[in-house]
Amino acid sequence: MLRDAVRLPVMFAMQPPLILLVDNDADNRQMYAEYLRSRGWRVATCADSQWALDVARRRKPDIIVVELRMNGMNGLELLARLKADPLSAAVPVVALTASVLSWEWAAANASDFAQVLSKPCLPDHVADVITRIVSSSAIAAPPPPAVLHTAVLTAD
Repeated sequence: MLRDAVRLPVMFAMQPPLILLVDNDADNRQMYAEYLRSRGWRVATCADSQWALDVARRRKPDIIVVELRMNGMNGLELLARLKADPLSAAVPVVALTASVLSWEWAAANASDFAQVLSKPCLPDHVADVITRIVSSSAIAAPPPPAVLHTAVLTAD
């Protein structure tokens, strides 16, 4: 039987990577989230680390940005729990912190954070760091709204 290969364009929309932004300061969360969304990213926000653990398990973010100094569980403890969980262990985590304590900086730099950034930090710099980290992993930067792919269909 003759099989004819036909190349047809197949359109599908890819969602941009999801950033989980964790900061107990509402103004910082809003500023960074709005800027990252304006750059094409999907962003989920959390005001505390326990909530972030729940969201990370449910939403499976592609990258997490976390403040070190939060009430309750701090950013270093959150990082340890994320890395201990098989569902989030491979997710890169960036520290974005207002901390000026030398021991916190030393602990953050010695930990498994993909990057440690100091506040104040311009949102475009945060976006550039996220783009670099996400691009170096298996995740692509935000794609255009639709991507053209070709599929091969065969007829019997």
